[in-house]
Amino acid sequence: MKLLGLGCGRRLGNSEILLKEALMAAEETGGIDGEYIHLHDLKIKFCTGCESCTMSLSKGGSGECVIKTDDMGFLKQKFSECDGLITSAPVFELRPPGIYCTMNDRFLGFGPQYLMDVFKRPKRAGGVISVGGSDWVQLALPQMNLAMFMLNFKVVDQIQEMWTGRPGHSLLHDDMLERAQVLGRNVADAMKKPPEEMKYLGEDPGMCPYCHGNLLLSRGEHVVECPICAIRGELKADGPELRVDWNEEDIRMIKWEPRGMGEHFQHIKERHELFYTKNDGIKQKLEKYKAYKTYSKPTRGPE
Repeated sequence: MKLLGLGCGRRLGNSEILLKEALMAAEETGGIDGEYIHLHDLKIKFCTGCESCTMSLSKGGSGECVIKTDDMGFLKQKFSECDGLITSAPVFELRPPGIYCTMNDRFLGFGPQYLMDVFKRPKRAGGVISVGGSDWVQLALPQMNLAMFMLNFKVVDQIQEMWTGRPGHSLLHDDMLERAQVLGRNVADAMKKPPEEMKYLGEDPGMCPYCHGNLLLSRGEHVVECPICAIRGELKADGPELRVDWNEEDIRMIKWEPRGMGEHFQHIKERHELFYTKNDGIKQKLEKYKAYKTYSKPTRGPE
């Protein structure tokens, strides 16, 4: 079975060290062939927001990204071939690096056929490793999980290391090295099980029953929502402990499962159809903004 490791920190930095510990531990369980991709080796262009993918989707086309001159096709193939995925990233300021987010932004451009085919496959096992130099890490794991869920991986374990500011600092933390090995074994074991037997094995079960995160949005009158999964529930206190009674219908319609993904694509199509029926005069109205000042740009000499 193929286990893909995807890292986006510096070479031999802390996030890479922990990822390789996880991959090696997974291979030691037997029957696992690890592969490592360093995201900085790839050319990944920014999503420009041109909407070619979603406009193609709404008109019955392939919905694929028009950018064909970078390495997203390579990643698309690797994601298809693997049986499990572990991602690892440093934290620069609360969240993973821009290159990870840039990659994630381009997933919709894989096209609805690819994404729906991914969701027709049995769910695959995944793990997430995040490393921060301080405790400014609150958005890291939630944002890294977005990429996993969009490709239909079940995150069975995740790690948030903190206070490891310099390259190799993790090597002073034997407990974190061992924890990375546990994550690797947990992912490997889950890969060998039917999807319905995959269980979340992280040390912190979190508040959300799906992403196991602890971020909550207040929706008023004791109603809260997981910002990653859009599940709503009622916040309650059991003595000193807080808990949430989650809405069962929201769980059934969670955005990261086939019903939720299908509904999302349908909403995109409906919004485009509505736009095309009401776009009279938009081009004329845009002239006001087109005429307002020119863009400020840096002065550059010849390259």
